[in-house]
Amino acid sequence: MPPRKSCKDEDMLIKILESSPNGACPEPYLKQKLKIDDESRCKVVNNLLKKGKLELKTQGETLIYCLRTVTTSSATKDLTSEEKVVHKLIGESGNKGIWVKDIRVASNIQLVQLNKVLKSLESKKIIKSVKPVNDSKKKVYMLFDIQPDSSLTGGAWYSDSDFETEFVDILSKQTLKFLQQQRSHSELQHSDPLLARKNMSCDVKQVKNFISQLGISKVDLSIEEVYQILDTLVSDGVACKTVTMGVDDTDIVCYYALKYPPITSGLVRVPCNNCSLMSECALGGVISPLSCKYMKDWLDF
Repeated sequence: MPPRKSCKDEDMLIKILESSPNGACPEPYLKQKLKIDDESRCKVVNNLLKKGKLELKTQGETLIYCLRTVTTSSATKDLTSEEKVVHKLIGESGNKGIWVKDIRVASNIQLVQLNKVLKSLESKKIIKSVKPVNDSKKKVYMLFDIQPDSSLTGGAWYSDSDFETEFVDILSKQTLKFLQQQRSHSELQHSDPLLARKNMSCDVKQVKNFISQLGISKVDLSIEEVYQILDTLVSDGVACKTVTMGVDDTDIVCYYALKYPPITSGLVRVPCNNCSLMSECALGGVISPLSCKYMKDWLDF
């Protein structure tokens, strides 16, 4: 998405929320008003989350977009001049947070004094520190009520800075099983291959709802995280990704399970490719393809 268009869409989303009751609106209503495709909307939402201008909440199974307003509480009114400077810098960093070094450079406060200021703000629950999964020895600071960006926490795939391999594997297998069931059901219902293909394809919301109903995830997976699972299945060669036209003329990314596992080209499996005696092999020679056991086994296969 071009930068100018992205900013324009961000402004439009903000205006929609500002005109909504309590600065909040459900996702279906937002999609109706903000006429852009799902991928572009995800990018706009992520940008606003990073800037600390937006919050996401759930009401039942409905996602609610909320405008985040900066309020001045009694706690922030009594801050010292140094605390106000540090608070402002941390607030501007959004959900990505800011390093101590960057705060020190921007505020020109000596490290010893800065540590006192940070400790004071933390004790008042105005800010908090977060250790990134890719560098647990360091920490960044952000406002207390902000949800850290997934690049810091690792999102649903990490627990206490450890990658949840088993959890990801279970989700991938269950998601593939769901796509395969959708394919089988569609092929039984429709003899026309094109109609069957259309009905077996699932968008990210359908997959997200399926995962939520399974109850195997302790956290509510984001749309982006579900996309990651589906794209991994595509990379593994067990699913396919397509784009269809929605009712409002927007592109909808869909996925369906492949009927057969990927087949490696026969030429790739030719035993000659891994044979250390290939340079000595020739017709009529001591080492010959006519007498090669590995070649015979490959041809019989």
